Amino acid sequence: MRAAIPNAITLTNLLFGCIGISLAAWGDLPGAARMLYLAALMDFFDGFAARALNAQSAIGKDLDSLSDVVSFGVLPAFLLFQLAASVPGIEYTEYGVFVIALASALRLARFNHDTRQTDGFIGLPTPANGILIASLTIFFTSTTGSLDGLRKEYLLAASALLSYLLLSPIPMVAFKFKSFAWAGNQARYLFLLFSAVLLLWYSYLGLAFVILAYISWSVIGLLTNRSK
Repeated sequence: MRAAIPNAITLTNLLFGCIGISLAAWGDLPGAARMLYLAALMDFFDGFAARALNAQSAIGKDLDSLSDVVSFGVLPAFLLFQLAASVPGIEYTEYGVFVIALASALRLARFNHDTRQTDGFIGLPTPANGILIASLTIFFTSTTGSLDGLRKEYLLAASALLSYLLLSPIPMVAFKFKSFAWAGNQARYLFLLFSAVLLLWYSYLGLAFVILAYISWSVIGLLTNRSK
């Protein structure tokens, strides 16, 4: 019975992903991006609930990955597709952005069988990638952003780079709180504080800056360890 609670939260993640895809199909890209945010929130709480209730299960792990493929693979790819289809560039090349969905599916399949990713991540996590794309989508489709100067080629290049990061061997920091104590979580709390400042200052674009900072922090950590 306890396993039903985190699984229900995971299914809510999937539901938000499906709603997001439908909104994107109707042209409401900001609304679709906000559905991705809600899916990411559910993705955080299902794991937290599973650990708090000691209700981890193989089915729950598979269900989580299946939901993430939709919410953080297909949905962000569809956001990029809608953006690419509305800007200048070589006709039909907008379909190339779906490489994000393929890379996300492969990354999630690997994750379920990679024992190295218990306390950290190898490659960019799919929720982080989805949040980055959703934040930039809101920026480009808002009154402060602009599609002027944006081209299909730029979005294809971004898709290729993000797909590489999803499948790369770069160790990424995990923000899995096993407890809320300060000891052992100092770096996590400081990063969350830094993220909150960016969000208050830059709103949705701040989320993109947070993910870029997260990637930079992980890459710097990798380079620092190699130099020792």
